[in-house]
Amino acid sequence: MNNQRNFFLFIIATIAVLGVGLILPSPLSLGISVVYFAVIAWLQPKWVVPLLILYYPLRPFLVEINDGLKLAGDIAIIVLVARVIWTSWIEKDWKSIFQLEIYEWAYLLFCVLGAISAFLTGVSPTAIIFQLRKFLMMYLLFYGLKRLAWTREDIITIAKVVIGVGILLSLHGFIELLSQRQWLLPQTWKEGYVSPTNANRIYGLIGNPNSLGLYMVIAIIASLMLLRESAKKLYFFPLTLFIGILLLTYSRGTWIGIVVAGALFVFLSRNWKVVKQIVIAAVAGYLIVFLPISSLHGWIASGPNGINLSENGGDGGGGIGDRFSSSFDEEQVARSSESGRLFFIEKGFEVFMDHPIIGTGFGTFGDSAALVYSSPIYEDYGLAGIYDYKGKDFYSDNQYIQIIAQTGAIGVVLFAVFLLNMVYRIWTIRQTHPAQVHVFVSLWLFICMVGVVYNIWENQVFPMFFFALLAWMETIKHGRTKTVPGTN
Repeated sequence: MNNQRNFFLFIIATIAVLGVGLILPSPLSLGISVVYFAVIAWLQPKWVVPLLILYYPLRPFLVEINDGLKLAGDIAIIVLVARVIWTSWIEKDWKSIFQLEIYEWAYLLFCVLGAISAFLTGVSPTAIIFQLRKFLMMYLLFYGLKRLAWTREDIITIAKVVIGVGILLSLHGFIELLSQRQWLLPQTWKEGYVSPTNANRIYGLIGNPNSLGLYMVIAIIASLMLLRESAKKLYFFPLTLFIGILLLTYSRGTWIGIVVAGALFVFLSRNWKVVKQIVIAAVAGYLIVFLPISSLHGWIASGPNGINLSENGGDGGGGIGDRFSSSFDEEQVARSSESGRLFFIEKGFEVFMDHPIIGTGFGTFGDSAALVYSSPIYEDYGLAGIYDYKGKDFYSDNQYIQIIAQTGAIGVVLFAVFLLNMVYRIWTIRQTHPAQVHVFVSLWLFICMVGVVYNIWENQVFPMFFFALLAWMETIKHGRTKTVPGTN
């Protein structure tokens, strides 16, 4: 990525391919995007990261308009893996192809277990493959990235791409919110059902306020990193913007994860300068971004052609405190116990008690495959058609109860080994790379925390960044990356 001119041309070309792909016939769009992404992955393997940053956060929007763009990212990752395997073969370093860490073996065995259990339960092969793709695609990205050598300049360049995409998501989010989801959106999104309590949340091009909140976490970290590395106060502007957008997502799970992970980061690093920067940007983000946009949206929504949020259970302005307090009121708890997260936790343990060893398998309880293809066990547990009014089945909105129900005790042990061995390995380099380890361990805790309220490991965007960071940490541990941001 050292040739800035070539990299700039690559960014422009990628935007052009995706932009033109929106208006071409689907088969032609599929062919052009797949070939372009494959060529980039083969010729410039390290460019796969910025390529996917430009693609995955926009993928829901792109695919909704033209489903010919749906395979480009997957193809890039597969070609990246093929490229690093080919390189190892040419260099006669065959052993490295199969060199996996303990947590990698645990994760792969977890996926095998879920697939076998699903097959025994009667889940269709299509649904099993669908779910395996959700779990394995970002692992494959990790597999490829950790076999490359990275530089400080590479990471800084990628951080700038993260910020650029974050600004795009933010500006579009303003338009979407203030137009009450009527401008610059696919027709199906304009007509889609949004509950009154979610009417004041930004969904963005990513199509989901929680996913947008997760992206903003990464964008905030990228802004803080560039503030440190460049000493340019300019990066306070995107930092302030991203915090404001994060507030406008009203993503409680993300907020809670930030507080817990942030507390760990401060405890480990004692980096009060970063704390000061975040506090200043948070106050500015609330006053300059959140309050004006939230108030303007409330005013528009209360107009003759708008949705009166206060009458429909929403909130015309402010509302952060209400968003938290409503989580614990009696009505919300009762609703959650009847058909929400608490209900699914109870049902998940019911499934586990009936299938305690290997569970019922992928595609059977609240995962992406079950959402799309439904589940062969839903009739048995009174879960069939529970959300008929939405025209679809349900997400468990809790990664752990899904793991417990679908893979049983063995799956729980394998996933625990995956998480714990991973963080242990990275913790062992804290003496030589404390700044990087503190960030990674804090993000590890963050992803563990938000897994309580989201199916976080099935989300393509945040795991993409997490696995990329894990890959970079492994390259540091193995000596393939010697200079990185944050190194004193």
